[in-house]
Amino acid sequence: MIISKKSIQHIDLEKKTVLLRVDYNVPFDSKTKKALDLTRIISTIPTINFLLEKNCKIIICSHFGRPKGKYSQKLSLDPISKLLSEILKKNIGFVPYPIDSSVQTRISQMQPKDILMLENLRFHPEEEDNNENFSKLLSSFCDIYVNDAFGASHRPHASISGIAQFVPSVAGLLLEKEIIELSNILHFPKTPFTSILGGAKVSDKIKVVENLLSKSNNILIGGGMAATFLLSQNLEVGKSIVELELTDFCSQIINKTKIDNSNHLCFPQDVVVGQSFEEYTKFRTCLVTEVGPNEMILDIGPKTINLYKSIIQNSATIFWNGPMGIYEWANFSHGTREIAASIANSSSKTIIGGGSTVDASHHFQIQDKINHISTGGGASLEFLEGKLLPGIKALEDK
Repeated sequence: MIISKKSIQHIDLEKKTVLLRVDYNVPFDSKTKKALDLTRIISTIPTINFLLEKNCKIIICSHFGRPKGKYSQKLSLDPISKLLSEILKKNIGFVPYPIDSSVQTRISQMQPKDILMLENLRFHPEEEDNNENFSKLLSSFCDIYVNDAFGASHRPHASISGIAQFVPSVAGLLLEKEIIELSNILHFPKTPFTSILGGAKVSDKIKVVENLLSKSNNILIGGGMAATFLLSQNLEVGKSIVELELTDFCSQIINKTKIDNSNHLCFPQDVVVGQSFEEYTKFRTCLVTEVGPNEMILDIGPKTINLYKSIIQNSATIFWNGPMGIYEWANFSHGTREIAASIANSSSKTIIGGGSTVDASHHFQIQDKINHISTGGGASLEFLEGKLLPGIKALEDK
């Protein structure tokens, strides 16, 4: 399915009032009032600058955390608005809770190139309920709606899909880039195409594995999800966290690749095991056939690292989602560090997605060497499952 949606580059925006939906749900230290990762904020700056060049009035809206439809000072976007003001070197007005028709008065007092940020949308239960009246209220604030919140576009919320029923709606530059980059993975990857899938759970990636199976030349499995695949092959995985209900699925996937030889599905050959899920637990490296009943898999081993690196270096396109082990702990970080470095140093087209994967890229300081870092965790996975996300479906077609 090729997605072709209008963006801010395809419409007349001169002196228009724009409601810009962003995803500023960033990790934030409430004590220091500092964002711990600016990726999602920085990624929207090109869209904001584009709108400023068109002399737009810009009303920015976002969610932050999970307030469950109630006001919480800890989850206010006010500190984020101040942070954005510093980044843009421009004063930004702020609309406190609640968001109601009085916002229209604030907007009427704005001048072209002024920016106003609304308080956390999720303080209103109507947002997540995709309430029609709340959608209409948001649409009354603008001439044009711009969605630049890829990370939230898999949610059928009022500010994501509901609003598009009432006002012309297009993609921002970030959302447009996400659509192009992830669509190219699904439909036009330069081969050999290697998918690297890690993280804790197979259940998070069932549909992604199924969809990428016929599109990837190689799928490299690591992280906690590897244990479920290994168990499905009747290997001992000790006290590793597994999803017993998915062992049949894993067996079917493995058998499918053997029968049709459609791609190369790789599993760890050796692993780093610990005696408990603790940072400084006693650990050792062993073959996957040598895991003890009282041990748990916490990282991939050196043989696996070398195998995966050789495949990565011979790839033309690489998609990575999910760390190879508990990368935050030094004793179990080697696999993720080596795979990250190999991806960064390859000549391939490289794309990474998922919150923990993006965090790992910053942890090992390779983010500047990646061609595209997706700002959506769940959104990027659902996109790669082949789903048309509600926030993208709602936008105008080209």
